Amino acid sequence: MYKFLLIVALLPAVAFGQTPFRPCIGGGPTPASVNIEGCTALPCRVVSGSPLVAHATGIVTPVATPTVEAHIVARLLGLDVGFVIPDELADACTVGITGASCPLSAGTEFDYTLNYAMTLPLTGITAQVEVGLTAADGTTITCIEIDAQIVA
Repeated sequence: MYKFLLIVALLPAVAFGQTPFRPCIGGGPTPASVNIEGCTALPCRVVSGSPLVAHATGIVTPVATPTVEAHIVARLLGLDVGFVIPDELADACTVGITGASCPLSAGTEFDYTLNYAMTLPLTGITAQVEVGLTAADGTTITCIEIDAQIVA
């Protein structure tokens, strides 16, 4: 019975190339779908130094905001490993948002693409990776978590 439920839960991800994800521990809205290129099951295999391309669709901002900031948090055994998103990717209005432009009105639907070659100091581990977008007032616009196997 449980095998059947697992198959039914994973079938859409495999059929449509979507990547499974979890809502962030701190909560917040999630996108309608996420597609990390080359990843249809967790943990996603992330090659340090190679481009990671992730597309999130159907994001709806709960508040009006003049700016949107992207963040990435990598955790190992629940501890933040100190990864900081580069300044050139932090401004999601400039890099990443499609289907709308800043300032955003409450209820605006848009998509977001992250395209970044991360060079990570640790390989051979599985980390929990949080990716999110935050409004100027600190409101979470969207936030997801995935497990990522970091390889050299």
